[in-house]
Amino acid sequence: MTVPMLFVPPVPDGDRGLVLEVNGVSPEPQSRRWYVLTLEGRAFRLPATLWPWAMELDAQTRRRELRMPAVFAFRRVDGTVAVDMISHV
Repeated sequence: MTVPMLFVPPVPDGDRGLVLEVNGVSPEPQSRRWYVLTLEGRAFRLPATLWPWAMELDAQTRRRELRMPAVFAFRRVDGTVAVDMISHV
């Protein structure tokens, strides 16, 4: 099964972009790639620029500093990908 790449849209300043209910993140076995897992059971491959975010999110959930699910907005402004947490459990 091929996992689609997360498409992060370019948006005008102030727009939230792509909003997902995230259930977690997961690394690909034997690789450095990371995936975001949605509450609906879908998986998306993250672009490399979001791997540090995924690693930190994974660490926060393992330390129980953040509980899932959480709602995140992914957006691209001026070529930079940003992620904002909108809400969490």
